[in-house]
Amino acid sequence: MNWKQRGTAHVLGHDVPHDGAVMAFDIVLSRTTDPEELIPRLFAELDPTLIGRIRPGDLIVAGRNFLAGKAHNAGIIAMKALGLGILCESMSVRAFQGVVALAVPALTQCSGITGFVSDGDEIEVDYASGEVRRCASGEVSYYPPLPCEIRTMIQNGGMRGALEAHLRAHPELAQPYAE
Repeated sequence: MNWKQRGTAHVLGHDVPHDGAVMAFDIVLSRTTDPEELIPRLFAELDPTLIGRIRPGDLIVAGRNFLAGKAHNAGIIAMKALGLGILCESMSVRAFQGVVALAVPALTQCSGITGFVSDGDEIEVDYASGEVRRCASGEVSYYPPLPCEIRTMIQNGGMRGALEAHLRAHPELAQPYAE
């Protein structure tokens, strides 16, 4: 897997909740998991025009406490389907677990990223090194990289893929216990 991603930055603020901003609460409650149904509603309550500007492979840039609130995955499923990456100053452990479980690459300790990147900038991120480059100016900023173990989980397709890879490497664990 190539750990570099280049796309347009879509800059959000601080304390962006999953429910009611990243994804409409009624959609979350419906437990919809079909990306085709989720994508048109992604960020609609935060900015109804945003989904029209997002292209596959773009990057969501956010401040502190991105995906705040309850750990729901509808918005993450939509971001995964679009091939989006995430750069944020922080997110909760529960939100990060959801992002990794669904194999969405994210740098979550990017202090000051919303001051470094402007909405609409073309940027390139290297998740393995933590380098973020503004393409037009060539300016570079470094943040803590995505750890190797997390990259492996994402490369395997998230938590389910990591478990499947582990069971392939240890087939004896795939059998039920003898009684």
